[in-house]
Amino acid sequence: MELTIKGKQVHFKFGVKFVRELDKNFVIEQNGVSFGMALAVKIIPELEMANIATLSNVLFLANRTETPKLSQGDIDDFIDECEDIEKLFDDVLKEITESNTGKLIKEKMKK
Repeated sequence: MELTIKGKQVHFKFGVKFVRELDKNFVIEQNGVSFGMALAVKIIPELEMANIATLSNVLFLANRTETPKLSQGDIDDFIDECEDIEKLFDDVLKEITESNTGKLIKEKMKK
């Protein structure tokens, strides 16, 4: 996924490294056991409910493997100034659920 931020084309990748970062940053615990289910349990549902902080965190983590790297503040500013926030949510969800890392999760969530 590419977005123009501060006049530059910025890349975001929703791959395995992205999911690994999600699982490190958003630990899901049940009965004292940690699970690596952040994408299915937290991220996709929160994006579907238009949680703006989750959108910012997702874009930040999806940019960590790419160049140029943006700060969380740069992403927050971009979101604050975004003219079509609904489209941004839709585009991010589409990218995640069409990637190999999100495709199967979304299918299982439908069932």
